[in-house]
Amino acid sequence: MKKMMMLAAFAMLTVGCEKKPEAVQAQHTAVKTQEVKARAQADQLTEKEIQDLESLEKSPNEETASLAGYYLSNLEVTPVQEMREFIAKGWDEWETLNRQEAENADQAESAQGDASMQYRIEIKNQVFGGKHVVETAYLHLISLSDSITLDRVVVNRGNCKADYRDGANPILYGQSVRFFLNCDPRNVREVVAVLKDGREIVMSPQ
Repeated sequence: MKKMMMLAAFAMLTVGCEKKPEAVQAQHTAVKTQEVKARAQADQLTEKEIQDLESLEKSPNEETASLAGYYLSNLEVTPVQEMREFIAKGWDEWETLNRQEAENADQAESAQGDASMQYRIEIKNQVFGGKHVVETAYLHLISLSDSITLDRVVVNRGNCKADYRDGANPILYGQSVRFFLNCDPRNVREVVAVLKDGREIVMSPQ
């Protein structure tokens, strides 16, 4: 009986020894498979990176857009690391450009807020030939900013003509330019100054 138990134990030990190398071999195979998959992924762009290249093909920077198009056409022959470095650089450039555009827009908005003017209408009665009294109306545009470069003035949305008479342009703070009004000054309802940079200032009377 003791002999049979020893034989059984020996058999179990032998089977265990035979299975152990197989388990180790299977584990090594799984590790190698994972390594191969990892190398394969490292050797090709991800779907997200390809989408990034397609987006950079629409970059406002012509050189970046052209290079992105080249990489998309040569995915199989271009080093992956080179394309990944390009993608990172392209997004940095685009973010910088967007930030600069936002800053420029903020500056333009700030400058527009600083431009301010008022208007005043002056009416003069002139006597001609000792009998005829002629009423003449002048529109004065007064700057409330350090310097304003005027392009034109629009009165009553263009329904009242205003002809330039005198005054320096750009208009410095407190200075004015004068226009001759070719309409009844009592009917003036809106005066808009259009500046050289395209901004419009709707003025209030002084």
